[in-house]
Amino acid sequence: MAISDKENVYQLALEVILNAPSDDVHYVITDYVHIYRIDPSIVESDIMGKPDASVTRVRTLINDCVLSFCRQILRVEDVREVGNDDIYSVIVPQLSNVRSGTEHWQIRPIGDKTRINYNLTFAPGFFVPPLVGNYIVEKKLQEEALICFNNIERIARIHDKMLKAHTSTLKENSPKHITPEHINAG
Repeated sequence: MAISDKENVYQLALEVILNAPSDDVHYVITDYVHIYRIDPSIVESDIMGKPDASVTRVRTLINDCVLSFCRQILRVEDVREVGNDDIYSVIVPQLSNVRSGTEHWQIRPIGDKTRINYNLTFAPGFFVPPLVGNYIVEKKLQEEALICFNNIERIARIHDKMLKAHTSTLKENSPKHITPEHINAG
């Protein structure tokens, strides 16, 4: 995990391997209405619409505290999915109280596991005190990333088990091949 900041622009880059299938991981990350399940600081999330056919506009409201300083962050981003492998998002600053930001998720299957390369660039729309403030923000980003990826893995594994159970039930209860002898012409 690499975290850096330059002039109040924070960057986070990490690679993680999750013990869950990539389709399920993709599902969890793109379930925008329920994105709060991933990040406990998100208190609301919804889809605002589709600015064009390939973009989904997502709004999240975040309550975040660092030490005793708490802030409510409104983040509106345009998200573009490229297949099941890449997700790009860009902050819409005029609808957010964030100056700018981008995210890129690369989701790659490794058998029944998933490799994610994650890159975040984030410029808060509020003052962060130099030195100590930057250290605290970097520490907070690191802690939240670990929580989020643990939650993604947990939810994706549950989703995978539920799909397998549902598929198994459908197969057991599917109609058998009906032949003319089964039809009672009475």
